[in-house]
Amino acid sequence: MRIRPLVALAALILLSACQSAPAAAVHPAAQAPIPKPPPTLATAIQRAAHLGPADRTTTVFLSFGLKVRNQDQLAALAGSGRTVSAAEYAARFGPDPLLVQQAVSAVDAAGLQATWQAPSSVIAADGPAPAAASLLDVDIESYRLPDGSSFYATLDQPHLPPALSAVTSNVSGLDDYRGARGYAVRPGGLTPVDVLSYYNIKPLRDAGLDGTGQTIMLPEIDDLPNLNDLDKFAARFGLPAFGPLLTLKRDPSWGTPEKPQGETVLDLEIAHAVAPNAKLVVYFSAPDFGHGDRALDQLVTDHLGSIISESLGSCEPDTPSGARNVYAAIQDRAIALGISHFVASGDSGAYTCGLDQAPAGSFPSTLPTVTAVGGTSVFESQQGIYYKEYAWGSPIDESGGGGGASQFYAAPAYQKNELAAASHGRRQVPDVAADADPSTGFHIIFGGQDGQAGGTSAATPLWAATVALINQDLKQKGLREVGFANPALYWMGENSARLNPAPFHDVIAGNNLYFDAATGWDSATGWGSMDAAAMDAAWIRYLKGGGA
Repeated sequence: MRIRPLVALAALILLSACQSAPAAAVHPAAQAPIPKPPPTLATAIQRAAHLGPADRTTTVFLSFGLKVRNQDQLAALAGSGRTVSAAEYAARFGPDPLLVQQAVSAVDAAGLQATWQAPSSVIAADGPAPAAASLLDVDIESYRLPDGSSFYATLDQPHLPPALSAVTSNVSGLDDYRGARGYAVRPGGLTPVDVLSYYNIKPLRDAGLDGTGQTIMLPEIDDLPNLNDLDKFAARFGLPAFGPLLTLKRDPSWGTPEKPQGETVLDLEIAHAVAPNAKLVVYFSAPDFGHGDRALDQLVTDHLGSIISESLGSCEPDTPSGARNVYAAIQDRAIALGISHFVASGDSGAYTCGLDQAPAGSFPSTLPTVTAVGGTSVFESQQGIYYKEYAWGSPIDESGGGGGASQFYAAPAYQKNELAAASHGRRQVPDVAADADPSTGFHIIFGGQDGQAGGTSAATPLWAATVALINQDLKQKGLREVGFANPALYWMGENSARLNPAPFHDVIAGNNLYFDAATGWDSATGWGSMDAAAMDAAWIRYLKGGGA
């Protein structure tokens, strides 16, 4: 997984070039070290040289999150599983257009260039740092790190003038230090055939489910070098060509993505292997919060599909409250529109902020309105089918699936029966898990080379693509699509004893460097990994029974 929202997480994906290695059997390879989480903003500032106030040559990219109306009704809608059209959302919950225009005028008058177009949840505002500092009554300072890289940031809380506070309460983009990252890769890996067998996806594919009519949307922060890797992957494994199925979205207001790291390739190849006829739409942005929020907002506005696969995140306590709240408001709209959103939980075990910090989760996986995907290490039988899984936790390279309690979000209603004493009534992650250990990872092609990919950013598109197959089946049977998945997933977990076969592989061994896997839900692997065919049957039962 990588870390995206405004907070800085250097996108990290390590790739080990190799010749085409047999991948049906996975053997641990000589491993490149898993990159460690970057220092928090406060620590980075302590280590950096202070260059003084950011001047007019420094451009900031702000995103103001707009307040919704009837918040209680919107929360009730999300919990009910019902959805609304974009027009109904705007009428019932969207911001007052007149107040928004007044806010835009105030931002323009302050020396920034502001834009907004309904039904967006964000006012985008770009301009010189001194203008932003004056508008929000903060000090924006410039810094240089020992490695020579520079950044701007403020530790002040912004103060919104009346014209803005009437329609917005949060702003992201006040630093460009915090960002995003992705995780490890090495030779070998599970092939598409292995994956279909291991998680019992093959019966769905044999039934003609291939993702036709479904679209998976992916926010990404690293570019694609070209389509050669994707074409080679599709040809190697007898999959449809990516060309007719893939759409790449870019916009200058979303900033420039990082040079290719392999993360986008990883997400697309895994999703395509599971749901080969699903359309794939990538929204590229720069790795900072201000740009990333704009791209996500447009993704939800476009609503080209009903599934989001997001392999991005950041140290939750080091993510500014404004950035978290802007993102959460966009996600509320996604749920109301019936979009399923799967988010990687992180690759540093329970220590997303680093081993020198207290255990903490990764935002946005800690949001109660997304489905957080944790990690496992997999073990195949000699026949290449499911044998067992452990929670992914490697103390040698300090890696593992993210998990634990949020520091900010209360436990949602669907999780009330799983509350651990240590959570103090807070939202707990992950919700589910899948193979993420790089030593037992997935076969991908990047830079023309065969490689093996791990991380929760590999497990996340696996879940998203499987739900694309389930959505296709549900629609064929005249049922609604999955939408917000967590109420159904927790119903399945709590009723697994009367669901035969069980929809989850309950992972009961291993740990994520802090939390142990255990029977039932746990903070290392959630409910565990999927038995896709059983989960499809359980989802049909859940919907036909009205969630009972």
